[in-house]
Amino acid sequence: MSPTATWTVPGPGLPPEPAAVTAGGDRLLLTEVRLAPIGPADPLGTDLRESWALHAGRLGARPVGTTALLDEATAFGLTGYGGAHVPAAVKWRAAAAGSGPLTVVANGAESEPVAGKDGTLMRQRPHLVLDGLELLAESLGASRAVVWLHGDDEGARSALRHALIERPRVPGAVRLEIVAGPVHYLAGESSAIARALAGHPALPVVRRRPTDPAAPRTLVHNVETLARLALLARGRTPAATRLLTVLGDRRAVVEVDDSMVFAELLSRLGWTVAPQAVLLGGYGGLWASWDRVADQPLHEGRLRAQGLTLGAGVVIPLAAGRCGLRETAAIARYLASMSARQCGPCAFGLPSLADSCEALADGRPGHGRLTSVLGDAALVEGRGACHHPDGATRMVASAIATFDADATAHAAGRPCPASGYVGLPGLPS
Repeated sequence: MSPTATWTVPGPGLPPEPAAVTAGGDRLLLTEVRLAPIGPADPLGTDLRESWALHAGRLGARPVGTTALLDEATAFGLTGYGGAHVPAAVKWRAAAAGSGPLTVVANGAESEPVAGKDGTLMRQRPHLVLDGLELLAESLGASRAVVWLHGDDEGARSALRHALIERPRVPGAVRLEIVAGPVHYLAGESSAIARALAGHPALPVVRRRPTDPAAPRTLVHNVETLARLALLARGRTPAATRLLTVLGDRRAVVEVDDSMVFAELLSRLGWTVAPQAVLLGGYGGLWASWDRVADQPLHEGRLRAQGLTLGAGVVIPLAAGRCGLRETAAIARYLASMSARQCGPCAFGLPSLADSCEALADGRPGHGRLTSVLGDAALVEGRGACHHPDGATRMVASAIATFDADATAHAAGRPCPASGYVGLPGLPS
């Protein structure tokens, strides 16, 4: 690590970039925004919201959802934008396999502390999201349609409530509900949402098991996915863009072409000094060295071919001079505190993993310190009742690989000079 390197943070503002039709299709955001480093996606500046009149004037009336729309979206290759990037058709086929009452959900509960793209989209273009939810409900014959929000996101709740008031009522259409979940890291997990809407605690369920085909069904889609579905329904092609939350001195929510490379992204946001690494996807994501990603495009398929992913659309650069292992230990502790505590890997494995990461970051004397971290990760990986522990173990393993020289030095009792400083928001210092 280079302890004398500096990190140039972005300036206070971004130029507005209105949603437009480009050669590549329709963009989603009205403008890029700055947010506080953590918390709901309330902009630090003008709060733009597209009214019903502007929305209808731009796109015209919403068509009726039919199975033909699902075929069209399948042919387009629509995927989810909540993190897993599962093809939408896979989820639709699974939902159609049952015969019980169907609830469709627009998931806007961003539980990653740094995330803000979904909240920004709901604030700026709530009608596009609601159109997508209504279209999905009609196409699949759902009996219930819900927008699911993080419990403290009053800004999104207000924008959506206002949108529901001004939208004309479609006779026979399913009623749209807004439901606020708890303020917890796991509140946006799809099985936790399904449990909560059925009247149970909002906690993930045990890994998927076959169910009674007549049991109630819940289909959860990210709000960005549904916004793109609303464009496709009108015969308009969504632009080949990504909505991203990028952390700096504050957060920036941007919409960029997926052909843009990471170096151009940070340059666009005003950075003149390269970071040493980036954390992709949020606190449950993957570390990658800057040399590895600088010239990589922000394209999910190409990144996955390199063993990487943008996950839920979060990019967190790590400034030169900061200790990646110390940041990793703080994230591991945070993820342990956010567990569902429904099984041993969550209740005991994650705290043990955090202990091992902290010992390594501190450079505490002890034989096999690095082996201990990797061993604790291996004991947790794939053994939890839900997938929460897997995100923590993958994040830790990627840190050991990315900061390998530092890990070796720390294991030998030589911690980084900056090992006591944690720069990521919302983490213990």
